[in-house]
Amino acid sequence: MPLADDLEKLICRRPGLTEAELAAELFGNDGYQQRVNSTCRRILKQGRVRREGTGYQADPYRYYRS
Repeated sequence: MPLADDLEKLICRRPGLTEAELAAELFGNDGYQQRVNSTCRRILKQGRVRREGTGYQADPYRYYRS
């Protein structure tokens, strides 16, 4: 689970990032947002992070350490 670990570390260092911002931080502008999205949901279910927001464009999910 290296991506999950990398995401969790990044969220701890820079809380409040969106999924798009997390993908850009880890992979640059090349994408991989769908992979980040599914991994964020998985670590959220595991209780490793928490999220705020509605998930809409005007109020995207933002991730924080739990």
